[in-house]
Amino acid sequence: MNTPPPAYPAQTLAAMPPDAFQDYVEQAIPPQTDPDVWDALTSPLVIHRTRNALGSLQQKLLIQVQQANAELEQVRLDGLQRGPEGKQDYLDAQAEQADWRRRIAGYRRLVDRRMGFVKGRIPRPPAPAQGEISKKVRKHNQAALETLARAVARHRERVLSGSGDESDDETLWEHLTTVTAITVGRDDLPLAEWLEYLDDLRENDDA
Repeated sequence: MNTPPPAYPAQTLAAMPPDAFQDYVEQAIPPQTDPDVWDALTSPLVIHRTRNALGSLQQKLLIQVQQANAELEQVRLDGLQRGPEGKQDYLDAQAEQADWRRRIAGYRRLVDRRMGFVKGRIPRPPAPAQGEISKKVRKHNQAALETLARAVARHRERVLSGSGDESDDETLWEHLTTVTAITVGRDDLPLAEWLEYLDDLRENDDA
């Protein structure tokens, strides 16, 4: 979606105005970006600023998808009142969004991977007492599991009722970025990154 930017020293990045820094981070998302760009963006001078910029981008993309879902749902509801013609309008609206949805889904995955890279370079604070953190982690992850389970149940109801559509899939998939789980290392990761973390653990165990 963006042309990769040139690499700048961390000091130059630290001096950038907020809007310019946000634009720079967004331009650096593509996989072909020079690794030196992300080495500078994860310098201690700017790494927290980079994480915040990526978080803002994730939220912006989520809002775009939610708005598209709402627009498509409104077309569907309006179409119910107009019979076959209304259904065709809804199918046409779905088709018009299909390519955009594929592209934004791919872009969101890239942004999530960049966020995981940045978080992996942030130094961890000293660990609190094991009992305290274990209780907090268990409570957080139980809530995450409940949120995901309820989302799956709602999606199943929509599909079985015959009223489900592609926007319901998108709503379910959003939980991979909006719901988080805490790792053994106390990192609070979106579920998509948490799954990658589990895969890495298994690979290390098998090595």
